[in-house]
Amino acid sequence: MKKVVTIHLLVMAIILCMTSFFLFRATSIMAKTITFDDLTYMTEQYPPFNFEEKGRLQGITVDLLEEVWKKTDARRNRDHIRLVKWTVGYQAALKKKNTVLFSMTRTPERENLFQWAGPIAPTKIVIITRKDRQLKVNSFDDLAGYKVAALRDDIGEQLLVQGGIKRKAIVIKDNAKDVIDMLEAGTVDAWAYEETAGLWLIKHMAANPGNFQSVYRLYEGELYFAFNRKTPKTVVQSFQQSLNDSKKEKTTDGFSVYERIFDHYLKPRYVKDRVANEQVMQMVDRTVSDLGNDAPGTIKKINAGEHPYRDKDNHSFYVFIYDTEVTMTAHGDNIKIVGKNFKGKTDINGKAFRDEIVTKAQQNGSGWEDYVYTNPGESGLYYKTTYSKLAKGSDGKTYIVCSGKFKDKP
Repeated sequence: MKKVVTIHLLVMAIILCMTSFFLFRATSIMAKTITFDDLTYMTEQYPPFNFEEKGRLQGITVDLLEEVWKKTDARRNRDHIRLVKWTVGYQAALKKKNTVLFSMTRTPERENLFQWAGPIAPTKIVIITRKDRQLKVNSFDDLAGYKVAALRDDIGEQLLVQGGIKRKAIVIKDNAKDVIDMLEAGTVDAWAYEETAGLWLIKHMAANPGNFQSVYRLYEGELYFAFNRKTPKTVVQSFQQSLNDSKKEKTTDGFSVYERIFDHYLKPRYVKDRVANEQVMQMVDRTVSDLGNDAPGTIKKINAGEHPYRDKDNHSFYVFIYDTEVTMTAHGDNIKIVGKNFKGKTDINGKAFRDEIVTKAQQNGSGWEDYVYTNPGESGLYYKTTYSKLAKGSDGKTYIVCSGKFKDKP
């Protein structure tokens, strides 16, 4: 009897040990920390944002992704990116955890299908036609009379369906070359696609690229990195922070990595800013007065991004301050550059605009200066103009107070 009990206890001990071992293994597997090295990166032929040329992947988004990897010491390079048809990447990002697809237009309809990091670049989805066809598209309803093509699972297809066109009435293809060939042959009348990418592809694929134009805007938004919903949120947040840093941190040249990459592929944009020149001047005048009453307190509030020094409804409207040596003393939007000296540093076009701002204020008391810069909350490069004014702080120091707005097309 004692022998039976002993054997029974031995068996129980073995079972407990095995259970503990497998529980430990399972816990270890579950506890594995996902990093950027564990993600699957997918993209499509979508120039100038992401594309392959002469066997090498490149573009705004590819270059940005590589910078994110560098900043986080990820052991990845562009050879780890899979170039696929859009529909293949789209379905993978929907269904496979830890998958990243780029570049994707972020829309309300897609919002809860993915996690997002960006924005990367502005995007405009349009209707592209042949000029010699002289097709008139003044409203969405006009499309009902034409045969319109789109890529499978692309934003163009989704916008057409959302607008009321039945999916079976849309000519769906898996690659852009087929659509461009059909446009040239006249077997389709129009193409719903991203304007910059579409015209770029036409330039390289069409026999007569000058015969194409965009005639109607379907949607305007921003491009993002799209992550599968099951990707750990901490990974997406870390990715977003690294992307933000690439925009806000200035290099020794005076501009950010993001500005350098963007400028390599696309020109700056004009934009109709809702801020008037008078508002900019009022913002500066108020800050000049506040510095005279309480310089330390005002500078602290500006660097904290407090309203009214950073407008609560429009984060691209803010105050920034230089000292007479062109050192950034306060900034309502980017605390990372406070304390840095920008003497001789330029915008992406080589203009030492900060020196000009400080010099004009010192020589004339105030003035306006034009240059190229980024827009907080949006993507891309923009033409900007800034008003500056000389100020005397309550601490006895001399400051150059500035605020700006983005420029309309002349």
